[in-house]
Amino acid sequence: MWLSALAWGAGRVGVLVTGDEAPQYLDVLRSQMQLAEIIANALGYQGEHLRIVDAAGFDGALWQWPPALAPRVAATHAATADKRTTMAMAIEHLALHAPTPRQRIALPEGAPFGAIAVDRDACTMCLACVGSCPAGALIDSTESAQLRLVESRCVQCGICAATCPENAIALEPGLGLTPDVKAPRVLNEAAIFACTRCAKPLGTEKMITSMLAKLANHSMFAEAGALDRLKMCADCRVIDLYNAEASAHGRPS
Repeated sequence: MWLSALAWGAGRVGVLVTGDEAPQYLDVLRSQMQLAEIIANALGYQGEHLRIVDAAGFDGALWQWPPALAPRVAATHAATADKRTTMAMAIEHLALHAPTPRQRIALPEGAPFGAIAVDRDACTMCLACVGSCPAGALIDSTESAQLRLVESRCVQCGICAATCPENAIALEPGLGLTPDVKAPRVLNEAAIFACTRCAKPLGTEKMITSMLAKLANHSMFAEAGALDRLKMCADCRVIDLYNAEASAHGRPS
């Protein structure tokens, strides 16, 4: 709402406090104001646009507050119930009429905007991050083994990084201001590993290779051919195991 007020033409937005607020509440207000100021000033809107105003010194605080730069053209968007949608419309307008146009703004850790970096060598394309992303920013592909990011949806919650079993994900806070942040961007992709018996897609080559390496010396797979069954789909494993037992007992397979 503060950013929308700036986009609508307000040069300054004061938040009135009475002194009865919890200190933690004031800390959050300050951190959010700092984030909004970083965005506004990075776009060339100079000055202090947001301030906490104490009710005790209300009049004096307003008169002593120097004017800050606002956009020359006022926005016409209406605020919506969805905070992120409203914020996106405000930022889009501020960026469109910015004295200093930018394609990307660096933001501090904890900002609700940004991308993620994926270590392609470490990533096995297990896609655990896709299943854990609450904002739908990380998506896969129905046509190929791809990990993709829609940056505009990313809230930098860090759940994907915490979920990744390979520790292959790092957060990159920042505000992208180009149209491509709304489109899926490929972060990693891999070749498909097919079942060695029926050729059904089984997973990515990297994931299967990693699994085989980790289980190579496990006692459960010491029997001849046991490790090779991990290269098969679930149905083919049962068939291969039955055939192996039948052969061992002299029964027809």
